Amino acid sequence: MNALLEIGVEHLPARFMKPALAQLEKLAADLLAEKRIAYQNVHAFGTYRRLVVEIEGIADKSADVQKEVKGPPAKLLKDANGNFTPQSAGFAQKNGLAPEKLTVVETDKGPFIYANVKIKGEKTAKLLSEIFTRLVTGLEFAKNMVWEESGLRYGRPIRSLIGLYGNKVIKFTVAGVTSNRNTYPLSSFGRKPIKVAQADGAAYAELLRNQPQPILVRPQERKEALIKTVSQEAAAHGYRADLDENLVEETVWFTEHPVAVSGDFEIKFLTLPRELITTVLKKQIKMFPVLNKAGELQPYFIAVRDGISVNQNEVRDGFKKVMSARLSDAVFFFENDKKEGISSFKNKLKNISFLEGLGSMYDKSARTQQLALWLCEKTGQTALKETVDYAAAHAYADLASHVVYEFPELQGYMGAQYAALEGRKDAAKALEEFYYPLTSTSALPSTTAGQVVSLAGKIDTLVGNFLIGQIPTGSEDPFALRRQAFGAVRILLESALPVSLKELVEKAAALYPAGTTNKGLNELPAFLKARVALVLEQRGRPAALLEAAPNWYELPLTQAEALVSALETVKTDTAFAAVLEAAKRVNNILKKADVSTENVDEKRLTLPAEQALFATLQTVESTLNTLPSGADKDGYLARLKACTAFQAPLETFFKEVMVNDPDTATRQNRLALLARVRSCLSQTGADITRL
Repeated sequence: MNALLEIGVEHLPARFMKPALAQLEKLAADLLAEKRIAYQNVHAFGTYRRLVVEIEGIADKSADVQKEVKGPPAKLLKDANGNFTPQSAGFAQKNGLAPEKLTVVETDKGPFIYANVKIKGEKTAKLLSEIFTRLVTGLEFAKNMVWEESGLRYGRPIRSLIGLYGNKVIKFTVAGVTSNRNTYPLSSFGRKPIKVAQADGAAYAELLRNQPQPILVRPQERKEALIKTVSQEAAAHGYRADLDENLVEETVWFTEHPVAVSGDFEIKFLTLPRELITTVLKKQIKMFPVLNKAGELQPYFIAVRDGISVNQNEVRDGFKKVMSARLSDAVFFFENDKKEGISSFKNKLKNISFLEGLGSMYDKSARTQQLALWLCEKTGQTALKETVDYAAAHAYADLASHVVYEFPELQGYMGAQYAALEGRKDAAKALEEFYYPLTSTSALPSTTAGQVVSLAGKIDTLVGNFLIGQIPTGSEDPFALRRQAFGAVRILLESALPVSLKELVEKAAALYPAGTTNKGLNELPAFLKARVALVLEQRGRPAALLEAAPNWYELPLTQAEALVSALETVKTDTAFAAVLEAAKRVNNILKKADVSTENVDEKRLTLPAEQALFATLQTVESTLNTLPSGADKDGYLARLKACTAFQAPLETFFKEVMVNDPDTATRQNRLALLARVRSCLSQTGADITRL
């Protein structure tokens, strides 16, 4: 048998839908587990007007359960005459048992009386009323409304409820609405009820699909229908639709039966920057742009209405009026911006605050410019200084433009448009991609100048926030600092810029005014390290090996990655594993000892095992001195493999030599020998004892 719940609501915002359905599934599973009701599957689906959960293969009753109930201390079981005491008799009666059925159980607090109670299962039909009520009232929304006397807070007012178990109605009431078996057609097609005969999700979906105005209640079916209708409408004009994934997803959640309506707009609007047009279409009025085979934007749009109507021409005209008005607004904003120019916007940044106590966006822009120019010098990109200087100086300028004020998602892109209008096409790409990468896996700035400027902006943001103690905690990250750090690390690694995070952070901090508060800058390295580990993992490296690279913060990240890669190669080598264990023992001994020198008196090395270790030490030191510094994987590998020569001598040393010799001079000499071995191992660039 199946059970089915439908919550009929007024128009829920699209962004509420996926979280609500996910909650329904989880809450249903939790409640069924709480009530001990077996089932085969729970599935939630629906539209902006109806949230549905189907429970398939639900048991007809809850499971029986044996429960041990703790009672009074065992001394109260019987009195001196061997009769049950009032306390034990009352405890037995309360739990529906004869006193003779009580048991004594030894606990950590002594013996106690226990009642072994069998709780019988209840009929599912009886329990569903409570379960359905709690399912409805248990949903949480980003924003809520109160519309009736009970004061229930909900995403939108509840207008109908269906509660079915098999073909029977389960009665319950929420917010003054009592359940029945009635659902309703599309909002624009009256309120004549549609009777749902039984709790069968497939039959329910088929019933709604076969209405005079079909309702596609399953999201995947709506998505397929949406893509089909939009694509066909574009193809009818000889073009293709820009099926933006986010817009497709949003449209699925604000329609019950998507129907495409195409129209055209005046060709003059195509003089606007492409992203401005598509942003107006996608973000403001939820329409799909139309492209030709070459991917060029065409003067057409495809809107989506909910349901079929006989007055499609009037609907099309309505959409065209809305679109024309919106694009006319965009023209107005863009033309005003062109008159003012990007330099004017830069000056207006003085009136936009960056962070409390850290000045304006104009100040931030100046610091970003200085840091970017320093990066050019540091990384040998002096040929790009003029482009970097202009791009960094104007990176935030478009924030003060009319277009970006109306369309914040166009920041960066519009800066590039305004720079190009002033003849600075060399810097336009860096400005367009200033905020890249937008996600953990999306594209980086495609030019070196763009990478330098973007990196400078991200590091300045991170340093500023940490200086004033604005540090992400748990899930709270209002300034997207994790994304900023992730982007900075990716740029450093993927563009191989020869500069360390330590140098970047220290230079950025020095650009802030003297006396700037420092509440948390010392926490930034650990924050960055977590991002470095994640990026290394994303690039296929074992992030845990970063722990064995103690100087990662002071190295260009490409070198830190090379060391991690080398460690990954040698960590399974048998000889290296033996050296690793011996190195940990060396480290542990030296931690407990007072070692003041690494100068070894060779004359005091009287045992063959310590003489052999010293000879190996000299050989390895000589080998390391002839090897390159280890800035790449091969260099690090050569150094790490050179240290495998310590395997046999260290094993023999620890078997045959007592380090803590009673003679002070002998003991100190042996400790100095081990200290020198430790120093030799550290010349690999790694602290292998952390592996």
